[in-house]
Amino acid sequence: IKEFEASHGTVADLWHAHLRGEETSMNPLGMVVALLGAMDHAAALEPSQAELTKRFTKCCRDAVYQAFRDGRGTRDMAGPSGLTTEKFVDTVAEDLAVRLVTGQGPERPTHSAAAAAEVPVQKAPRKFRRNYKVDEDQMRSIFSRFDSDNNGSIDFEEFVDLALELGIAPMQADAVAAEMAREEHKADIEAGPRGRVRRWASLDEPKLF
Repeated sequence: IKEFEASHGTVADLWHAHLRGEETSMNPLGMVVALLGAMDHAAALEPSQAELTKRFTKCCRDAVYQAFRDGRGTRDMAGPSGLTTEKFVDTVAEDLAVRLVTGQGPERPTHSAAAAAEVPVQKAPRKFRRNYKVDEDQMRSIFSRFDSDNNGSIDFEEFVDLALELGIAPMQADAVAAEMAREEHKADIEAGPRGRVRRWASLDEPKLF
């Protein structure tokens, strides 16, 4: 017995959005892999239709993967220009129909390696990921606090203020060295006349300065 599962809340959320008439863009990879894996296993259990079933699952799997390679994926992986759920199904169905007849995908425009290298890689915004749970109202409030001139952007000085408040501003090398020296001196004073135990010393045989 084998179990194939691709169950997560995103599918349910998008289904309810679809029922409300809203546009959806669902990443189907997990569901497709689970469904086609189950069909392959069913073919192994009932070999009378195994050849036809495995041909279909292979062509369908290849069509789905090729769509994402070509940039015809859904928005959580292809970014804002990605396809809606319905358009993704349509493009995969078109590819699948050709593969089932010819064994190969339809010919599509190709780009030379040089031309491809000139096209900058676009990273899909995090907001299209299903685990994006950022409170954007709070983010706007924080942004407005550091956008001191209210021009809708943060300049370098405003960015420095933000980094300092968050404690992530990188310090100059001499300032870092001076801070480390102060910490070392403070530790020596707190340790008393016996000195400090080396952090890397053996617990069984501590060594002192």
